[in-house]
Amino acid sequence: MAENLPVNSLRTAFDILETLAARDGMSISELASSTERPKSTVYDHLVTLHELGYLVERDGSYQISSDFLRMGDVARQRLEIYQSAGEELQRLANETGEHASLTVEEHGKAVIIATEEGDEAIPVNIYNGIVMKMHTAAPGKAIFAHLGEDRVSEIVETHGLVERTENTITDRDDLRAELAEIRERKYALDDEERLMGMRSVAAPVIDRGGRVRGSLAIYGPTNRIDDELFREDIPDLLMRSANIVEVLMNYD
Repeated sequence: MAENLPVNSLRTAFDILETLAARDGMSISELASSTERPKSTVYDHLVTLHELGYLVERDGSYQISSDFLRMGDVARQRLEIYQSAGEELQRLANETGEHASLTVEEHGKAVIIATEEGDEAIPVNIYNGIVMKMHTAAPGKAIFAHLGEDRVSEIVETHGLVERTENTITDRDDLRAELAEIRERKYALDDEERLMGMRSVAAPVIDRGGRVRGSLAIYGPTNRIDDELFREDIPDLLMRSANIVEVLMNYD
């Protein structure tokens, strides 16, 4: 039992951090209630995390500190795909006027690590660091399609096929067919599958060894992204940019 204590303590610390990250400040009592842990345990963790610089405290309310921003930026700066994709991401946003994003897979989920906004982009839930289920949007599906079958099965077993909208793929056979189609046409589509009223298109970025490293995507409202843009123009732009990023990565 004693061997598990450090692990349990670490789980408690990260549970507190995750809870605080989802809220705009919480008191010790609120945290204890939300995490279902004794106030004394929560207090001990808060004091330690605050001393280490991972929390800030204002008038009895705790929040995560900007130190996580520093660590996240260090992590993405070390990714080869991030180093190679900056100019293309900006070009995509400028040419379409919409949101452009760079996404990678971590722990079986799609994580947006960089975004750019075009002149016409609307304020939606798309930002650096957002984590999405792989099957719910084009960026994740573009990556999903180029993972091995065993890895796809493992991710589905772990995270399931959660329904975000009435258009989300929730059947394994339907997902398998969709991923095969993505591989054939070389881009992925999301037609209001994660957010109603929004469409996204994504192209995978694949390195010289044939390993998918991430995806480039464009998001926009359905009233602006008509079928021609959705199935022809934007895919062409994305595949061009993905190819350029691949060349830059392989050149290095």
